[in-house]
This record gives sequence, structure tokens and C-alpha cells, in this order.
Amino acid sequence: MKRKKNDSKSRIGKLHSTYMIVPFLWGRLRFGMVSGIGLLQICCVAIAVSIFFTSCGGGSVPGYLRDAKVDISKWTPTKEVVLKKDSLNLVKAIVPLQDSTEFLIVSDNQVCKLSNYKLNPEYKVISPRLSDHLAIVRNTSGEPSYIVGGGLWGKPSVAVFDINGQLKWEKESGFDGMGKTAVLDDGDERFVVVENSDSALLYLSFETGEIVRKGSPARILTSADFTGDGHQEMFVGRGEVDFAVLDGKEHELSRLKVSDAYWYEPVVTSSVLPYVVLSAGDTLDVYDSNLKLLKKYNAVGATSPMHVVAATFIGIAPDAMFAAVYKGRGGWHRSILFVFSSTGELVYKEILGDDYQSICPVNSGGKMEFLVGGRNEVLLYSFQQ
Repeated sequence: MKRKKNDSKSRIGKLHSTYMIVPFLWGRLRFGMVSGIGLLQICCVAIAVSIFFTSCGGGSVPGYLRDAKVDISKWTPTKEVVLKKDSLNLVKAIVPLQDSTEFLIVSDNQVCKLSNYKLNPEYKVISPRLSDHLAIVRNTSGEPSYIVGGGLWGKPSVAVFDINGQLKWEKESGFDGMGKTAVLDDGDERFVVVENSDSALLYLSFETGEIVRKGSPARILTSADFTGDGHQEMFVGRGEVDFAVLDGKEHELSRLKVSDAYWYEPVVTSSVLPYVVLSAGDTLDVYDSNLKLLKKYNAVGATSPMHVVAATFIGIAPDAMFAAVYKGRGGWHRSILFVFSSTGELVYKEILGDDYQSICPVNSGGKMEFLVGGRNEVLLYSFQQ
């Protein structure tokens, strides 16, 4: 389903406007700073906000998503809940450790460890809580070492935690620095990068959080080692569907522009050399780390605003099984899991009855296994070869 040309761009603008409006309204009402005219203005703005959430975050669940069910099962997996923890909230990252039987489970408020699919009773609380936008930073041996992200409503604008959830530093810039964060290396120094209110990029010292310099305007998507040289590069949006990989000097290493039918937020896999995944309804495209088209899949039945939010190869890419998770409007609380064979055939499709946002392959010898992170739980899928 092709959306209007400016649909996603207006959604980005509306979302930023809503971030600004909601705390403002709350502050005015909380401290009684409301006159008669002011109350009328606030009511009008509140109605606008309500319309926004109805159009972009709410609305009734479409009929085809209403019931959790398996739609396609040419290959039938075993499915097991390997983690259930009510206080966990939405699992935003599943990070394999060197020992393939251990994984870090990262939500917006906790870090815990899964060992042999058993939850370690010890967990670390992340405070302040992080929003959807976080990055896992690995050390030179490939082990995860830091968690970087921003807080809700820009409180804080950015925070850096060690892998045990201990706060290293946080930066409060309010609405002047809010949104996704990235970690970037220039060969001499490591930075945390955050978007400024005027869309310019702010470069903060990874060690101290002090602002080092400003960069040119861009929309941060994520960061990863796109070149395989051990340094983090940054993946940004130059426009709605115009994407680029930048090195630490802001030199453009590769660029990709697609039609405006595609969703404006690609997914970047967590593999050693990352893959970039874009969706346009039921069209699912995979690009290599140089942003060259590698694979095309047909995610049967996925229509806009359903879009990919997590994806991975299971096995040696690109000639391996591929799995992707789609989501739609926030208020729907529904996801779709698609699994494709190494030849690109859709072999499994399941409508999941809640929000799921992370996926991670499992190195398990003869089986094809992966973990899917959802709200308060992690699922293990296992397919026999």
C-alpha cells in the first residue's frame, strides 16, 4: 500500500510537536498557570494531541490482526517462553555474549542475563529509564560493554551506562537534545552523537559527556561498524527515504535513496557486518553494509502502517534463514513474525498478540533458533533443518 508522499515526513514533524506539547501542558496545569483564554488554548491543543494519538498511535485493531494465531506454517517450529518477568517491560535488545548460551536482555529499565535459557535472579535497574532509542557498544573483543540511549521527553537527552546498568554519565539538554543517539569513532576519539533542536548533530565526549563540537544537520538512525575496521560509523537520514553511512569525520561512505513507499526508519541488524532492512508494506528489502541491495522478500499480508522493527539472518548470511518482526500503530499492541527459508520462501508467519521489538539468532549447532523479545517476556523459536 503506497502512502502519500509526505505521510511519514509529516508524522516525524507531528511526533516532535507532540513531544514538545505534552510536557508543556502538564507543567501549565500542574502549577495553575491557566487563564480563561489560556484554558481555551490548552483545550484546543489537547484536542489536536488527541487527534494525533488516534491517527498515529491508536485506532481499532484491523480484523486480520485481532487474534493471535499462526497464519502460515510450512515449517513448524517449537516455541517456548524462556523468560517471563512482569517488571521487565518491553525488551528492546537481546545481546549474545561470547558464551553462546548467555544473553543480555535489555529493556528500558532493566538489564538481566539469560543463561542456558534460565533467568539469572540478579538484575540491574537502569535509571533514568531509556526510550526506544538505545545502542549497545562492544569492546575490541566483541563483548558488550556500554548501553547508550536517551530518556523519555529528552530527560535525559543522553545517558551512558556500563553493561551492569551503572550510570557513567547523563546529559540534560531538554528539548534542545532529544531523540535517537549514536556512537561514533573518528580514529582518535569516541563520541556520543545526539540531534539538536535545530537538527544539527551534537558531538559529546564518550568519556565525559562534554560537548565537543556541532555537526551538520541529519536524522540519526543508529550506529554500527559498517566497514569492519573496529570503528563505529553512523547511519543517518538525509531526507525521508534518503539514507547514508558517515564516518567519524562526517565523510559519506555510502548512500541509499528509495521510493517514498518505504518506511522512513530502516532496521540495522546486529551482525558483525550489519545489514540494513527496509519495508514498504509487504515488500522487505535487505541491503549489505555498503547499502547495496542483497535480498528481497515478500512479507505476505503486511500493509502500511505495519513496518519492520527487528530482523536477523539465522546462520551464515546471506544464504541463510531470515526472520523479521513487523509492528503497526502503537495502540494496536500487535506484531507479526515472518520467517523465510534460505531460498526466500515464506515458511512461517505468526500474528503475535502484543508488542515485540527485538530478535537475536542463537548459535545452536544443527538447529535454526532465534530469540524474540516482547513485553515482559522472551520467546525461543527452534526450527529443525
